[in-house]
Amino acid sequence: MKTLYATVGAFALLFTAACDQGETVLSETSTTPATETADTSVPAAATRRMYVLASGEVEASDLLGASVHDMADAEISVVEDIWLSGDNADAMLILRDGGVAGVGGDLRLAAFDAATIVPDANKAGDEPNVIVRLTKDSMGTLPEFKQATADDFRLASELIGKTVTINPGGDSVRIQDLILAADGKTNFAVISPDLISMEQIVVDGDAIVLAQGDADGEVVLDLTAAALAEAPGYKRE
Repeated sequence: MKTLYATVGAFALLFTAACDQGETVLSETSTTPATETADTSVPAAATRRMYVLASGEVEASDLLGASVHDMADAEISVVEDIWLSGDNADAMLILRDGGVAGVGGDLRLAAFDAATIVPDANKAGDEPNVIVRLTKDSMGTLPEFKQATADDFRLASELIGKTVTINPGGDSVRIQDLILAADGKTNFAVISPDLISMEQIVVDGDAIVLAQGDADGEVVLDLTAAALAEAPGYKRE
């Protein structure tokens, strides 16, 4: 783990009462160097610029459970999860083929960038519709998804809500959401800067890494104090 250090000059102010006139005199004493760890605390929300989703970007949490429609606007499936890009693999949508109320049926993989994500005209909420060039009958032609191991952190659902450690620093934060590009790439992670804060900030999606060494296999956020301090805020929903 890397630790940052900063040296600052500490100025002590001595208040001396004037005996004759009853006045208070402010005088400066000598300085004493002090070494302390760099301040990694997150600035108040009022001091941050706010991040706004760019064209084509979508929150991963909005896609989980979203309706999947064919080109004739008939509902044919739902988004069960998102297989995140990485290791030279593209992002994929995991769709449920068959089943009732999210139970049963098969899980199928569809290319993320082959789908069109549009707002649902019948809902005022966040959940959009996903339009694909498929029919209910052709869903079975998609490759089946079977996860090799749980908690390999390639699924959006495994990261959203997860408490992770910042490296360096060791502070714990919570991943609240992921901001995905039109091709499914994880552009940003939305995090709470501590476990009790109501504030949210946006950090680079590439900062999400698997730890090596003692914490091998655990997710960490590889972020410097400067990156945290400069991270834009994000409107909490």
